[in-house]
Amino acid sequence: MKRKIQSTLSALLILSIFVTALGSVQAAEGTPRYTGIATITSALTISETGKATCDGKVILWSGYSVDLTVELKRDGITIKTWTSSGSDMVSAGGTYYVASGHEYVVTTTATVYDSNGKIVESPSKDSPSKNY
Repeated sequence: MKRKIQSTLSALLILSIFVTALGSVQAAEGTPRYTGIATITSALTISETGKATCDGKVILWSGYSVDLTVELKRDGITIKTWTSSGSDMVSAGGTYYVASGHEYVVTTTATVYDSNGKIVESPSKDSPSKNY
């Protein structure tokens, strides 16, 4: 009886180690790692009347600054741009009325600088696309 319990506990321990390791690998593959950025987001909503609300935000690690560009794209072509700069948490965006019959997406691009003013990265993040 003791052997059966020990075998079961050993199997559960090995299984839990495997599941934990697998979860860590999946998290690492699904989440990009940045130098100066903790989080970058891009969002788009379009109302029934065609009012597009566009938002981009970046949260930075200490010691970094950013030039943030948020672009509203129609069928892959930029139709409106908002910009902002700063450190810590920076956001940009606004509203814009769009025409029906097209696909829209918001692209947020963060040009990140270290404390010496050197560019360390320039990632972009797209919102999910919306058809209107």
